Amino acid sequence: MTRFDQKFIEDPQFLKWIFHNNPTINHYWEEYLSEHPEEKDQIAVLKHRLSELSFSNDSLRLKEKEELARQVMSRIDRDLKQIKRRLILTSFMKYAAVAIIFAAIGGLVVYLNTSRESVCEQLAGQMIQIPASTQGPVLITSNGENVNLKKSNSSVDYSRNGTVVLNSDSVIQASTDVPNIMNQLVIPYGNLSKVILSDNTVVWLNAGSRLIYPTLFNDKIREVLLFGEAFFEVSRNPEKPFIVKTSDLEIKVLGTQFNVSAYAEDNVIQTVLKEGSVAIHRKKGGFYERDLVLKPNQMASFNKSSNVTKVYEVDANYYTFWTHGLLSFDEIDFNRIVKKVERFYNISIRFSEPNLGDIRISGKLDLKQRREEVLVYLEKVSLTKIDKVSDNQYVVRK
Repeated sequence: MTRFDQKFIEDPQFLKWIFHNNPTINHYWEEYLSEHPEEKDQIAVLKHRLSELSFSNDSLRLKEKEELARQVMSRIDRDLKQIKRRLILTSFMKYAAVAIIFAAIGGLVVYLNTSRESVCEQLAGQMIQIPASTQGPVLITSNGENVNLKKSNSSVDYSRNGTVVLNSDSVIQASTDVPNIMNQLVIPYGNLSKVILSDNTVVWLNAGSRLIYPTLFNDKIREVLLFGEAFFEVSRNPEKPFIVKTSDLEIKVLGTQFNVSAYAEDNVIQTVLKEGSVAIHRKKGGFYERDLVLKPNQMASFNKSSNVTKVYEVDANYYTFWTHGLLSFDEIDFNRIVKKVERFYNISIRFSEPNLGDIRISGKLDLKQRREEVLVYLEKVSLTKIDKVSDNQYVVRK
């Protein structure tokens, strides 16, 4: 199998074009071919070869797709072992022919598991711009309305059917007649919020975060999309697993308490389990890569650059105190603490010398204090000087 073939066989959208196309997919590949005319003949040959598999999954339900995926994976395991044993006695061309068939089947499994378009992923087609002048938390409802939550420490409650309670003192009507359209809760820097989802799952959102979720969980899974940091208390429902999606990871739970920090500007995604159990799936993991299962008081730290996940034993409380306006840290790099303080107070802090950010410090901040008091405390524990440059800008010096 050539690298050219492998490139397309491993692309679920290419397989969708062959086995389950629609006008949008057809348009995408028509444009691709017009932009890459040199690949047209090779793609046509590959498409013809895969089409001969005569596979159709139009009538398969999700459970049937998942069962087929398990069967195909088992078959791949078995047959690849047989191929390996016969490799010495088999010509290269025959081996390549078998390899392309199984690569296609492997790609089909990926396609089957992604062909049911996630309601969260549908958001890419309905992303609503947040007003540039936004200062406080904003709820963007499923019908596109921007609701200013006004309070810097706000709350949104979907647990009462048909209504949404804002800050415990006002009510708006919940829009449930538009399927697969999501709500967004946007928390700018300097703000916090709590949302109670329709299944009674409670989510605390930290400063600079966004949560995307449906008004009701009508599907077989409960799925939300997170940008930033949140602490989840998931309402247990074995029949409907709860999945938190980030840019690189999927975290699957049944009922538990855990914290996820997945800011776009951070190179590390941290998942800390306080209670219960979670399984972490890397979106770009290998075909046979197993999910990582955490135990209470463990942290999975995923590095976006290296694609490596490391597990540490931690005190989960240190990573959840922020929900109470506290920030605890034990031998943590100074620059990581500074990032959290920046987000909480909506300020900018830079280091006069980069190595100052590597200082490891311990302590506890009461974020309900004025920022000047917090900065004075940081000066003491880091043995540095934090000078004010302008109203919202500071610099750390020796």
